[in-house]
Amino acid sequence: MSSRPQTAVADNAKIFPVFATRLASKDVNEYINTANKLKNWLGSEKAYYPDALRNIVLLFEIAHQTFTTRFLHIELSAVAAMDIYQALIRAVIPFLPLFTEEDLQYTC
Repeated sequence: MSSRPQTAVADNAKIFPVFATRLASKDVNEYINTANKLKNWLGSEKAYYPDALRNIVLLFEIAHQTFTTRFLHIELSAVAAMDIYQALIRAVIPFLPLFTEEDLQYTC
């Protein structure tokens, strides 16, 4: 039973860089699809294990940077990406107390 959570942690460690790359995409559809997958994953408290917290913050920073620099100034892209960007934020809000490290509290 203890190997199953470790397998999930190892799998997540491999997927975080993939999410980061796709959230930085210039393709609004790739951004939306990836952000939607991330939003679904972030809807579970299981996502917020200690080793994942810094990665979650990093993915949010990338999602924010991409949204504001690539999509916000193009009306059609902004409208398309805004809903998922807001949903991503709403997904993590209930779990903000799990970000207990002081430096992560300032980032969140």
